[in-house]
This record gives sequence, structure tokens and C-alpha cells, in this order.
Amino acid sequence: MARVLHHRLHRLPEDRLGRVEEQVARLAAARAWRGEEPWIATDRSPGLFEMEYLRHVREAEGEDISAAGFLKVGGDETDVLVLMLFLRDLSAEYGIRSILRDEDNPLAKLRYLEFRRGRLPSGNSLEEMLARRAVIKKVEGQAIMFYPPAHRLNTHAPARPAQWGYGLCGLRAYAPTLLEAEREALKILRAMRHLGR
Repeated sequence: MARVLHHRLHRLPEDRLGRVEEQVARLAAARAWRGEEPWIATDRSPGLFEMEYLRHVREAEGEDISAAGFLKVGGDETDVLVLMLFLRDLSAEYGIRSILRDEDNPLAKLRYLEFRRGRLPSGNSLEEMLARRAVIKKVEGQAIMFYPPAHRLNTHAPARPAQWGYGLCGLRAYAPTLLEAEREALKILRAMRHLGR
């Protein structure tokens, strides 16, 4: 059975709903998702499924939910991480509360994440919580490691600017965002395959 992540946006101003829908559509188109693409239901959603889904969510969880959706994950932790960072960024951009529930996450601390103005309720950033663990993505049998900006690969080396690290085939590099790191790592992997490695 597929793992399902539920996401919610609370108290988003009504005049921002269209922009959020566009942002979700751009995120869905920005990369290849191993599972289904992310989507969101708002009061502006024209589809019957989206309207009914939002109505049921509000009945169960409260009327302050402005937008809700879910993501069926096809076994790719990078999909999960991209959605986490996206919800964190929406929370920071609009000054709202966003929630991600991932009840089947193997790490208990990541089963329920709440962001308020882009930060966890404790005041910490998401990257501070993730700093101890690399995210591993397997593509065609090759492991790609992604390291959050707060992760230090070598404690004796000077700190890098806030960039995502990635490593594959004995190479390490950095990119400004996770999406760019993933894109560059996949380019390197294709080049290595082309070279017969």
C-alpha cells in the first residue's frame, strides 16, 4: 500500500489562494515524482473531488483550514523532503501555519510537522532538525546522498554557505536548493552512465 502524506494550510488569506494553487502546480511540474504529483484543494477548486475533500477535512479538523491535500509517495524520500520544504516555504512566505502528517515515516520526529511562519513550534528551523541525517535517493541502483544546509560533512572544514550538499559516484557538490541539487545530481548520474560507469 502506498504511503500517504497529508498537508494543510491554515488561515491563508482568500486573496492568496490563486497564487498558492499556481505555486503547487509549478512544484508538481518542476520534477519527476516517483509517486503521484502533489495537489491542493481550496475554495477555488473547480473539481467535485477537491470540493468534497476540503469539506470533509474542515468538518473533521476545523474551519480555519484554507487548503488541504495529500501526496501518495512511491517510495522516494526525496518526494517527501521536497514537499516538507515547500510547505515550510509557504508558511514563511504567507506567515501562516502549515502542517504535514506522515504517519508511516520511519522517523518518529518527522511523522507530524507543523510550521509557523516557516519555523517549527520550538523555534528551530527544519534544517536544524534534519542536520544529522542525509537523505538517500536510489536511482538505477546508484545511491545519491543529499545533505541539508546545516549538515557538516567534515567538522574540521569551514562552514559552507546555506546550500544543499549532494554526493554520488565519489563526487560531492553543493547547490542553493534541494531541487537544484537533485537536478544536478541526476545530470551527473546520466553523464556517468553515458561514460559507461
